[in-house]
Amino acid sequence: MFFLHYFTKTKEVSTLRFSEKHISDDYGHVTIRAYHSSVQPGDRGYREHHHTECELSLFLAGNGVYAVGEQRYEFSAGDVFLFGSNEAHCITSVQSDLDLLNFQFEPRILWEHPENAELLSLFTARNKHYQHRIAQNDRSLNGILLSLEGEIEKKATGYAVQVKYLLFSALIHIMRQYDYIDTKRAVNAPSAATGSLSRAIHYINEHLDGRLTLKEIAEVACMTPTYFSAVFKKFNGVSPWEYITIKRVEKAVEMLKATELTKLEIAERCGFSSSSNFYKSFFQVTGKRPSDYVFAREPGKR
Repeated sequence: MFFLHYFTKTKEVSTLRFSEKHISDDYGHVTIRAYHSSVQPGDRGYREHHHTECELSLFLAGNGVYAVGEQRYEFSAGDVFLFGSNEAHCITSVQSDLDLLNFQFEPRILWEHPENAELLSLFTARNKHYQHRIAQNDRSLNGILLSLEGEIEKKATGYAVQVKYLLFSALIHIMRQYDYIDTKRAVNAPSAATGSLSRAIHYINEHLDGRLTLKEIAEVACMTPTYFSAVFKKFNGVSPWEYITIKRVEKAVEMLKATELTKLEIAERCGFSSSSNFYKSFFQVTGKRPSDYVFAREPGKR
């Protein structure tokens, strides 16, 4: 079963995402994205939404309540939250106009180079002191995140390198300033494993429209299917099949917004074996129906 990130409404509460920017790898696959969410006051409920990225968020304005599993955090401007790709979190109440700066990043930018893999410990080797509200009014951390947004926004020379540097700096700051890591379980990623995983993920991303099998993906990584599944889940927080399903649905969402293909045609081009499988997976991942995105197309597109 997928773990969740959900963010929706029980009343008529306006939500607006704007100024979304992203960075892609050499193959055109998005690895880091930044965006604002502007939300008016109101109570909120759950809409399940699944993604493969980790998430680092800074509240620029507003206050309310963040639910993480059974835990509840009151938040206000200046608070920073951190979530792994497999963690359920939901803003359940917004008490004043909210402006949320959000960064989502694929775990592989942490482990694809072994010297950076230690940063994964924030997600895989947490101790009893860890809390998802990482910091409150930590000016140094907030400054790093605002600089990160500025780099993505301006896209000056060398910005892609600087964005990674600032993201890593934010995670290192958290590791050094807060007692959240069980050092006995800290991640140490061998270069052979990370190189194999990178090849496998690239293979998956390039073949989402085909009938992928665990055996063929594991062969790309030069691993047995069982070992590959274990390593993939350890470093990415989701299983290979969860990753494949989420990426296929994300691809379908973009096609629903940008093309006039029918839902069945899109399902086939995104690798779904049947329309029923497509609709079931689509709702599991987005909490919405494909028709919700069809209606959001530009005028003249159906």
